[in-house]
Amino acid sequence: MPATSPVADGITFEPATYYSATVTDTNPDCDNVGKTFDIAELYSNDGHIITVQCGLCSQLMTITGVTRLDPQPEVV
Repeated sequence: MPATSPVADGITFEPATYYSATVTDTNPDCDNVGKTFDIAELYSNDGHIITVQCGLCSQLMTITGVTRLDPQPEVV
């Protein structure tokens, strides 16, 4: 099974849906450890395998909050 970002308890994703998200770096070896970042558009893929990587250390970040975008972006 491919790697997926850890997700905070209570967060679920609908497949093929865009969200705004908040993520946190939890890698103690990274300068970004403990920092929180906002993502304007996060695509849920199949609703289970969702990855967000730190730009400095490339480790997966923890998804701590999401809001379903309404309206959903148009894909052309």
